[in-house]
Amino acid sequence: MNRIFPAIVFLMAVLLPQSLCSAEAPLKENDYSWMEDIRTGHPRLFLTKDDIPQIRKAAFSFERRTYDAMKKRADDLIGKPIVFEDPLTPTGEGKPNRLYGNYAADAAMMWLITQNPKYLTLAKDILRELTKYYQLRVDNDLNIEWYALSQICALCAYDWIYNDLPAYEKISFGKALYEAMCGIAWHGPGIRKARFRENVSDHQSGCYGVAVLPWYIGLTFWKEGFDDAFCEQMVRNGYDLHQKMTAFRAEMLGEKGGGASGVPWYCLGVYPYAEYDFIYTFNSATGRDVSEDLSYMMGYLNYMDWIRLPDNKEYGFGDASHFTCVLPHQYMNGHVCEIANFYGKKHPEILPVAARLLSKFTVPRAMDPIPFIRLLHKVNPMEEVEETVSAEPTGSKAMYFDTMGQLYMRSGVEDDDTYVLFVSGGVPKQHKHYDNNNFIIYKHGYRALDSGTRPEPGWHLPYYYCRTVAHNCVTIHMPGEELPKYWGGPSAVEEKDLPMPNDGGQNDLLASEIVAFEETDDYVYVASDATKAYHEDKADLVVREFIWCVPDVFVVFDRVVSDKAEYSKRWLYHTADEPDIKGGMEFTEKSQGGKSICRTLFPNDAVVEKIGGPGKQFWSDGRNWPIPEMTPEDYGYANRANVPSNEHPLVGQWRVEVKPGTERENDMFMHIIQVGDESLRALPKTRTFEDAETVGVEFKYAGKKYRIAFDRNASYGCDINVN
Repeated sequence: MNRIFPAIVFLMAVLLPQSLCSAEAPLKENDYSWMEDIRTGHPRLFLTKDDIPQIRKAAFSFERRTYDAMKKRADDLIGKPIVFEDPLTPTGEGKPNRLYGNYAADAAMMWLITQNPKYLTLAKDILRELTKYYQLRVDNDLNIEWYALSQICALCAYDWIYNDLPAYEKISFGKALYEAMCGIAWHGPGIRKARFRENVSDHQSGCYGVAVLPWYIGLTFWKEGFDDAFCEQMVRNGYDLHQKMTAFRAEMLGEKGGGASGVPWYCLGVYPYAEYDFIYTFNSATGRDVSEDLSYMMGYLNYMDWIRLPDNKEYGFGDASHFTCVLPHQYMNGHVCEIANFYGKKHPEILPVAARLLSKFTVPRAMDPIPFIRLLHKVNPMEEVEETVSAEPTGSKAMYFDTMGQLYMRSGVEDDDTYVLFVSGGVPKQHKHYDNNNFIIYKHGYRALDSGTRPEPGWHLPYYYCRTVAHNCVTIHMPGEELPKYWGGPSAVEEKDLPMPNDGGQNDLLASEIVAFEETDDYVYVASDATKAYHEDKADLVVREFIWCVPDVFVVFDRVVSDKAEYSKRWLYHTADEPDIKGGMEFTEKSQGGKSICRTLFPNDAVVEKIGGPGKQFWSDGRNWPIPEMTPEDYGYANRANVPSNEHPLVGQWRVEVKPGTERENDMFMHIIQVGDESLRALPKTRTFEDAETVGVEFKYAGKKYRIAFDRNASYGCDINVN
């Protein structure tokens, strides 16, 4: 290992360039003066010896649950052989072996807290065997797992017991662990190719793969004589990576909040631990608190508040699993606690939201991704928020997270309220679908839902799930159009590569923008132009105007102009159960305890039909794209537990398609929708009107008369009168 270090130092300087800093990023660009403050003693990773009394206090009071869980895991291993089953399996993902890094940290933490020598012995035993396991997989060019978090825990264990190791063990333990960790971390041109299922992603994703390890390796072995120059370079490059990550995430959260991805299971699952870990380790290594430089993280709270549906469900945006449709609320419990811990004292204005969220996200994970992290709290986050009145949210009924490209609307935060997501704009492409101008409505269940789900691998994901046809959008079919590829591919079960199906959908993930917005006590109005999201040779105009008449009625108006009249247009509405079409222009769907009724108002010659049922749930371009029926062995690494059957309601079983009765270039679609519980009987009576200047609808609802008139000679524009 040592003989290739000089080449790696040079390559790291190429592969990991200097930080792109912003005002939100910690410290200063190209300033490494803080490295003079790095402690030369141990422990220095996440904690110092001065923190141990506070850790003991937390362990035996407000974080007793965390302490008891760690102690039990450690006690359960004492006296038992440390066995790594199937150590040469193709991937360590989901395998018990990956957890031994956590177990090493458990044992080392118990040693710090209790000073019981049995835990020191256990920590040493685990580290000895774990290091052999790491090196075995490195020698066979195999990954450890998708996340680097357990490896960080292993480094912590060594750092925490360092002072209690005899000199020869400091060298024998250290040298072997150092070289194994270097073998895990280094990758790239001139070093090695990425291993199977190895996360080598950059600062714009989770920042929890092998690329993050240099920071922790460098700090652990700082000035220990193994290769001091290389450790210094690792710390610099690790710092630069975190600078870039925090600058990117600060930009992504913007003024109102958000995440590094628009998909909650990514941005609010493990992602934020990269920030927490950096704050804790920078502080422990240098004595400097950089939490205020990452204060953008308070924006996570606002985002968590708006994306939540009853029973901690999510809308299903992007590459979400439409199985239980539950948010990563057990992770989110930890995020709220960490943010309250870092910022509650200095920014008490965040505490009401934190209190409300903790009243919803009540159950933490059995083991946090960094299992000891809650023991580092200086204060009890629960006490901080419990002293705050958990008031219901007031003010706006809508919130646009511009960087996420998501406009959320809600009538309240209770189980029987109405919730809406409208998709337009945004920045991140990762795990985003071709769903510009899509809307999702939730009222006693998913009324208009995102259909499909994410098996990995499998046809279903790239050929249906990500496509416009799977969403509540408008399609324009241009024969011969080649749609762009999406990630994923065929499974090993009777599937093979095929050309992308022509669903008539969009070819750009982000090319839409909100061009008008208005909110009053009676309605929320938004206009979004998605023309550029479609192939330039088929679409001249695709604009959707979406009006929410508070609390349960919607008017959706689409202006669609195609290059040629023969390019057929479809207006789509996806449902969990079979819709009932009545009178040719109205349909009803009912499932999950709720109901919606939709009436087509324009075009006057509309044809309304339904597609779905067994064998046609995911119909596109003349065939079905089913969810593959597979076992975990077929996947090789994926977790089948999150992949539902083809008949699962929340993946969508039917859709309604509305098309013009006559081919023409210029079409207008207008629909009125009402949602409610199963007692909902009928839509309001409507009167449509049109002349040379306007087209619109009048109706009475909630004791008021609505007159909605769209400017038919403009690309968008609407006059809404309520009295």
